[in-house]
Amino acid sequence: AWAPFAASIAASTAPAVVFSEEMLALARPRVVRRLVDDLAPRRVVVVVTVRDLGRVLGSYWQQMLMMGRTETLPEFLEAVRDPGSGSASAGVGFWMRQDLVRTLTAWETAVSRADIRVVPLPAPGQPAELLNDRFAEVIGAPAGLLRGSRSTGNASVGVPEAEAIRRLNVAVGDGITEQRRLRLMRVIREGLVDRDSPRIEVPADQLGWIRERAEELVAELRSRGYPVVGSLDDLVPPVAPTRPVQAPLAPVPAEITEDDVAEAAIAALAAVAAEKIRRSRRQRRRRGRGNAPASPQRPATPSGTGWRSRARAASFRLRAGALERADRNRVLGWAARTYLRRTSGR
Repeated sequence: AWAPFAASIAASTAPAVVFSEEMLALARPRVVRRLVDDLAPRRVVVVVTVRDLGRVLGSYWQQMLMMGRTETLPEFLEAVRDPGSGSASAGVGFWMRQDLVRTLTAWETAVSRADIRVVPLPAPGQPAELLNDRFAEVIGAPAGLLRGSRSTGNASVGVPEAEAIRRLNVAVGDGITEQRRLRLMRVIREGLVDRDSPRIEVPADQLGWIRERAEELVAELRSRGYPVVGSLDDLVPPVAPTRPVQAPLAPVPAEITEDDVAEAAIAALAAVAAEKIRRSRRQRRRRGRGNAPASPQRPATPSGTGWRSRARAASFRLRAGALERADRNRVLGWAARTYLRRTSGR
């Protein structure tokens, strides 16, 4: 799908085209150069929105739970702090996706530093609309144009809800396909996001190394001189978190009880049951009208490009699968850590 899409961007008469895709953070230099070449003669400006590391860690852990991971938050933080210990797939996987310097170094192989924009998310307590205003400034849109476009499709759950999901992952294991898991988690998330629960935050005893890493990142960004829309100081977590220190490797903070987790589990079960009922009703209505669901059709692929696309997809799936197995295979774990060190110095 990329070739015709890139051609449509290159041929567009619009003064600016926004192409947003979080997976581009994984792009290595060869892919970056190809992408920029394919968009010629358009000038490519790279825009990276970034949160402080403390908020990223909590959000990333929650997203990994939605993908079936089973690490507790302390176990996950230890793997990120030192990818050479703990879970290789968790620690290495985090830095491959979230190491901003690694990502920007790859993009510098095809664009100048003057064409890279770093957009920090506002620090806690600042107006949420600031992020949209900052992004609007980058793309040349009038101030305030993007306000009101906030998405609620990826809302966060609280601590007991996250623990209920983690325990469900332990119970289910690998006995479910990725597509079915994603559909299930979408339903469960919808049933858990509106509960009045403590939000996920890194514990106070982890803030030392997190702030140190964040300060190193800010110093590196300043030394490279990228144009910044906002303040790089927003990328350093505040000193005093709202979450108290918790015991090492405790799955949940002490103020969260088993009753809290059980209530979250019941809410998740209710959401699944409600979706099952809705789906059964839709199927009965379709049968009543004599309409069978149509089989999805794959989009046509330009002649000569399909095999290369499938090969790249297969290669990506192979590497992702190897990373997932890194915790059970010493050779794959060693290879994952070695690859991360060679590509980002971690």
